[in-house]
Amino acid sequence: MENTKNSIEEPTSAEAYVNRGDEFYDQGDYQAAISDYDAAIYLNPEYAIAYYNRGNAKDELGDLECAISDYDEAIRLDPEDAIAYNNRGNAKSRIGKYFEAISDFDQVIRLDPEDAIAYYNRGNAKSRLGHPEAAIPDYDEAIRLDPEDAGTYNNRGIAKSRIGKHFEAISDYNEAIRLNPEDATVYNNRGNAKSRLGHPGAAIADYDEAIRLNPEYTRARANRENAQKELRKREKET
Repeated sequence: MENTKNSIEEPTSAEAYVNRGDEFYDQGDYQAAISDYDAAIYLNPEYAIAYYNRGNAKDELGDLECAISDYDEAIRLDPEDAIAYNNRGNAKSRIGKYFEAISDFDQVIRLDPEDAIAYYNRGNAKSRLGHPEAAIPDYDEAIRLDPEDAGTYNNRGIAKSRIGKHFEAISDYNEAIRLNPEDATVYNNRGNAKSRLGHPGAAIADYDEAIRLNPEYTRARANRENAQKELRKREKET
């Protein structure tokens, strides 16, 4: 990766440091980006975008606690920044602070009620807290706003399966596969729903497809083996 730091005129203002930091960020040089955002904040400690961008760079490096601190400051300086709430919510979710993440996604939705991603993210946080029934309405709203997102159908299917609505889950997996037929995880999930409905033969076909798409998919292989055992057991009983 070419380092352009020496080829760009040395910044002389907070805005110029942010602009150069953004260039480094786009190149994937997050440490160099952070250095420039540091300089911007030194010159202008009230520069909300510098904190926000630095938070993004730290997030990319996996330094989530420090990223959250930067998002905190960005939000303090600009409490109407929906994207900062969203990114802070995602960072909190990744460290298991799901209740706090939900509060951030609530703020995103307050500021932008048409943000499909915020509903999707809030649904994911609720699901990870073990409340799939509460997650489903968020996935419903995300799908209403963005009916072409395969991941939302998949996650809604998972939530429905967890509360025993396997037929509805299969419908969601069907839609996810229509939108993205190369996602092995959705075939595996659909196979699980069919297996739970007592159809191991149909489940095996889905596990086969999951393994074809991802030959290293050990979970799908284990699920297929269990379904094959169940099918052989039934054949012996008949």
